[in-house]
Amino acid sequence: MFAGVLFDFDGTLVDTSDLVIKSFQHTLAPYLGREVTPEEVYPYFGVPLKDGLAAFVPERLAEMLPVYRRFSAENFDSLVRLCPGVREGLERLRQAGIKLGVVTSRLRDSTVYGLKLFDLTSFFPVIICAEDVTSHKPEPEPVRRGLELLGVEAGAAAMIGDSPHDIQAARAAGVTSVAAGWSRVPREQIQAADPEIIVDTMAEFVELCLDGYKRGRLAGDG
Repeated sequence: MFAGVLFDFDGTLVDTSDLVIKSFQHTLAPYLGREVTPEEVYPYFGVPLKDGLAAFVPERLAEMLPVYRRFSAENFDSLVRLCPGVREGLERLRQAGIKLGVVTSRLRDSTVYGLKLFDLTSFFPVIICAEDVTSHKPEPEPVRRGLELLGVEAGAAAMIGDSPHDIQAARAAGVTSVAAGWSRVPREQIQAADPEIIVDTMAEFVELCLDGYKRGRLAGDG
């Protein structure tokens, strides 16, 4: 059984896919003269917002950031949903004595708001956000910082996320890398990051955490 588990926020605990995609579309349309497609946005799931926007129109980043953040804040409640089985899964993990944390590239204000919105705050004594580190996923610093605050060694921990950046950060930090197969991110993109395990539901992930690899499906098994 893992002693600690770190969760990505967007797409893993809460489904923010529609919010992120629509926020990108709203922000970029005046500059690109068109609406970006979800496929264009998926590669920037899990990275700091400034890096995602700069990939499209780097010279206008300063004016785009407040536009994105305003639209996202105004539409958060209506476009974000709790991922299936998350609350029940977190409760089982907590009851089993597994330490839980969040590691996200999202800013703290919106992360804490989202956790409070779905009444998840009590599950996570450790929350690592963009402001807490100097290098972000896919670098290992956020994961290592989360482990440090949880008081858990890398070899006794797992990190679950829905983007290649989550998987790469987990691997670089030496924790078991698990891909959340319920994400909207195309599966082939996640598999390309070479996660050790892919799970299709939160319930499957809980069983993996409680019983180890015998309950997990290796990523290479399809």
